[in-house]
Amino acid sequence: MVICLMKLLYFPGVQSILADDYEYAQSYKLVHLMQICDCDIFDYRNFDAQKSIKLVKEYDVLFGSSFGGYFAFNMAVITGQKCISVNPSLYLDKRFAMLMEKYPNKLSFIKPAQLEAIKAEPLKNTHPNIHILINTDDEVLDAEKIIGIAEKFGCNIYRYEKGGHESSNFIGEMLPTIKQILSE
Repeated sequence: MVICLMKLLYFPGVQSILADDYEYAQSYKLVHLMQICDCDIFDYRNFDAQKSIKLVKEYDVLFGSSFGGYFAFNMAVITGQKCISVNPSLYLDKRFAMLMEKYPNKLSFIKPAQLEAIKAEPLKNTHPNIHILINTDDEVLDAEKIIGIAEKFGCNIYRYEKGGHESSNFIGEMLPTIKQILSE
């Protein structure tokens, strides 16, 4: 049952690209978001900076996790959309070369220049419509670095002590925060 009338664009994590047997129906974040919003899934294989910026303007809220958090965050800064990012890889542009080296065939359709084309720079404006949910025990990303970047943009930051990169605390701690953000 959808309780939110907002249209949400979901930017999944990198596993949606890397895993040959990835099933969106198994993404517990997406499953729970679909219960509260009308959700569509962003297809990275069609990523083009300008077309994607145009596409996101059709949505009320952008949601991204890790790899997808980079896209959702930067698109929201550019377009002014509401955004919720969970453990976002806000420095993906710096990590992308390492990911490309590790998974050249799986990520070859994403060009570094396209990542740079959407990379937003902090201005004097704050972004109170961007919400960063971060687990400080993230074992993949540097949580303090993420927090520092989010602070430069004037985003809302929600810190959680435990949950790791996989957000094992998504249902118990993050989801109530997400529902509150969506109701505002």
